[in-house]
Amino acid sequence: MAYIGLDVGTTGCKAMVVDTCGNIVDYCYKEYNLVFPRPGWVEINPSEVWESVCSVLMRVSLRYGSEVKAMSIASFGEALVFLDKYDRVLDNSIFYSDVRGTDEVDDINQRIGKAEVERITGMPSNPMYSLNKLLWIMKHKPGLYREAHKIFLFGDYIAYRLTGERRIDYSLASRTMALDISSMSWSFEIFDGFSIDAGKFSTPVPAGTIIGSISSSAAEELGLPKALLVIAGGHDQACAALGAGVINPGEAVDGMGTSECITAAVNGPFKGTSLYKNNFCCEPHLCRDTFITLAFNTTAGAVIKWYRDAFESERHRECLADGGSIYRLLDSECGEEPSPLFLLPHFAGSGTPYMDPFASGALLGLKLDSGKRDIYKAVLEGICFEILVNVELLSECGIEINEITAVGGGARSDVMLQLKSDIMNRPVKTLLAGESGIMGLAMLCAVACGDYPDFKSAAGAVVKTGKVFYPRDEYSKKYREKYEVYKRIYPALKTIFV
Repeated sequence: MAYIGLDVGTTGCKAMVVDTCGNIVDYCYKEYNLVFPRPGWVEINPSEVWESVCSVLMRVSLRYGSEVKAMSIASFGEALVFLDKYDRVLDNSIFYSDVRGTDEVDDINQRIGKAEVERITGMPSNPMYSLNKLLWIMKHKPGLYREAHKIFLFGDYIAYRLTGERRIDYSLASRTMALDISSMSWSFEIFDGFSIDAGKFSTPVPAGTIIGSISSSAAEELGLPKALLVIAGGHDQACAALGAGVINPGEAVDGMGTSECITAAVNGPFKGTSLYKNNFCCEPHLCRDTFITLAFNTTAGAVIKWYRDAFESERHRECLADGGSIYRLLDSECGEEPSPLFLLPHFAGSGTPYMDPFASGALLGLKLDSGKRDIYKAVLEGICFEILVNVELLSECGIEINEITAVGGGARSDVMLQLKSDIMNRPVKTLLAGESGIMGLAMLCAVACGDYPDFKSAAGAVVKTGKVFYPRDEYSKKYREKYEVYKRIYPALKTIFV
């Protein structure tokens, strides 16, 4: 028997079939596009996402459909899907990085209170969350809200299309900035404060809850078993943490992709202010009675791609023609010693702790003898330094990260992982199966179906450690000295670019 993990991402969705031992036996991926109707506006088409979901599910069902007994869904957060009373999509969804909702931060803080919002929801007041986008819609597109019979995030929207049931797990619901993380129910203080009908939203449930069986029409269309169970999944970062075995406080996963996100398990709910003043959240984990916090850099792998396109486009084309990889070539040329240059990776604003949408990147220390290798090494170092800023601030908040599990595309580079270990002065381990989000979904299915008694047992069976990188004292000392300089760059630039 096997499970399907469906990961609905920002630029594409993937479906994987995973057996009960954690082996990936089939895989399919399909891209879709973000939409940019105006400067600063970012949207995604729910109908296009659903069509892509159908495509990948039909593909994996061809070979293993009869063996699958459950599936679960991970998705990005914040973006809302509006359906009318006939279940028709009413409009594109506003993406979290869309500038709309910025003015609504003040509305929320004035009506509810910044500290009260943080206490109720575990979310630092920020325009990225669904509540801000919804308030913008109610101001500027009131007819859309009135016509909406149901409002979803993408995880529960896909589950609804498959089952007809409206359930959303706690982790995804918390990304709205409207979930009370003490009662794990919608906050009527927030909804009533803005005359929002909570009945339009799905019912919050724990991750791993059996939402229901797939509908007969969906099963027939997609070629899936009629007895297939759909299990409540979660926010993609929470799923990645679970699939990496991050269950106990002190454990963390580092998702290294276009952006980079450290997801750390914490005790909670967190009621203090030190977490929120640095824009860290307190989000329900998929494991009951446990929470996670997120620390992220919006441009990590994106900066490496920028370097590739700006400095190595010709060699990149040559590598592609030869069937090679420009990244492996660049890594092979990367020296052991620290670069004499500094790079600030705020190429699309900053993530935590600053959450400064107007921040910009910087390359400092250039001299006449500076070369491309110096710049490339500075890019890698800057990405690691930025995450270390966050890890140290988490430590000041009482959240210690003793070991990091690296997943995602960046985790395929031994050079990057050794550098990360040296800079952060912590062990960095990899997983044999890099798709930790899918593994988290498989674990949810396995526990819900009774194949494992709990997540700890499931993790012991399916989470398999690969290479481990340990800090080297000689280089950790050198990078510590360089890091002390790095920390002064953003505050200094802030006084120039105002």
